[in-house]
Amino acid sequence: MSVDGKWNLVIESPMGRQQVSVDLVENAGTVTGTMVNTGQNLSTEIFDGTVDGDALQFKAKLPHLKMTVTFDLAVHGTGLSGKVKAGKFGGFKVSGERA
Repeated sequence: MSVDGKWNLVIESPMGRQQVSVDLVENAGTVTGTMVNTGQNLSTEIFDGTVDGDALQFKAKLPHLKMTVTFDLAVHGTGLSGKVKAGKFGGFKVSGERA
């Protein structure tokens, strides 16, 4: 299954639910794209992305926090779930669906 396209994600962080959208482009198992924090209108590039079956992983730098976050997700049809690791802040649950 292709992960190409826009996905709306919800991150369950200690600061409350964070809503982000990701626009993913898959090419031969490699994933790139952009991530936008919809509440703050901040955009960043996605890098080191891979997809293997239903396993999706990618990273994004958060310049305003000087941190790289790593997403480790499982795709279920039009939905996905998993975790995001946010440096020393630990990991948080993520869920989402195709936009």
